[in-house]
Amino acid sequence: MKTCVIYVSHTGNTKRLAETIAETLKVPIINVTTASPNDVAEFDLLIAGTPVIGLKPAPEILSFIDSLPETEGKKAILFCTYAFMKGTAPKVMEEKLGFKGYRTVLKVDKRGVKPGKADFDDVLDRVEKAVNEQCLL
Repeated sequence: MKTCVIYVSHTGNTKRLAETIAETLKVPIINVTTASPNDVAEFDLLIAGTPVIGLKPAPEILSFIDSLPETEGKKAILFCTYAFMKGTAPKVMEEKLGFKGYRTVLKVDKRGVKPGKADFDDVLDRVEKAVNEQCLL
């Protein structure tokens, strides 16, 4: 299953988590602010990340998702980073991707991300497990 990480980051927290996930899984990483939906067309599994802005996903990731073509049989893993509350960010992304034909297989979040891979171990374990399960299906 071809996998990539897509993300948007405002303060660097989401970027650090996205880079750690991509490095761990050895998959491409794409910043949605400099990419087009065509850049992810070949991937079967999108690992999509956003910071939480006003209890919702960042507008840039929502615009990117809105511009994706409809598909069938593709999957998504969603992650968000936040300072206080994750709000509806994961649910909003799941619904928007669902309208495009993606099935969300995992939603994870990380509060108060600090530099250092050790801070991401809990998220990485869950993401790696979900990716491995999807590859076996």
